[in-house]
Amino acid sequence: MLAEIETIPLEADALLVENLAAYGIHYLRLPQPYTSGKSLTPATLIAALAGHGEPRLRESLIPLFLRQPQLHQYVPALTASLDPDTADVLRHFYTAAAYLQRFWFSTLQLYLGTFPLLPNYFGPTHYHLPPLEDHFGEAGLRTLADYYTNQTGYDWLSTYQSAISLLLTQLNLEQVAHG
Repeated sequence: MLAEIETIPLEADALLVENLAAYGIHYLRLPQPYTSGKSLTPATLIAALAGHGEPRLRESLIPLFLRQPQLHQYVPALTASLDPDTADVLRHFYTAAAYLQRFWFSTLQLYLGTFPLLPNYFGPTHYHLPPLEDHFGEAGLRTLADYYTNQTGYDWLSTYQSAISLLLTQLNLEQVAHG
């Protein structure tokens, strides 16, 4: 299932932002307009975001999986093929997206209609988290945040909340603009 992953320079932020927009993630903008017309494969985009040095681009994996949950199919093979640090970023943000999807299910459904649920690839096995349905995903999300906060000292729960807030604001603005 894993297609060939194209290597792109990590400084190609504009190409990543352009490809995110093609998947419906429009809240990231660059100071200069950019249009290459070059489409990255889903696996290449996901891998490039997971390995990027810019936190906003890495964290855009969360709304990407929420807006395009069918992209989950690339995650297991990618985590097995990426370097350990990049694979950890992908596992982390994919798992956060899976728990956020359950927590915000009703609201996301209002904006997106029917969508597939993200499988729980890593929650119980890798992170030993509670089931996705436990307290609508909140228990697992808080436990995941605590895990990474203890490792880094960074407030990960705020990062997750910021990611969903940006996506919901974007979806709301799109709904208002299109009636």
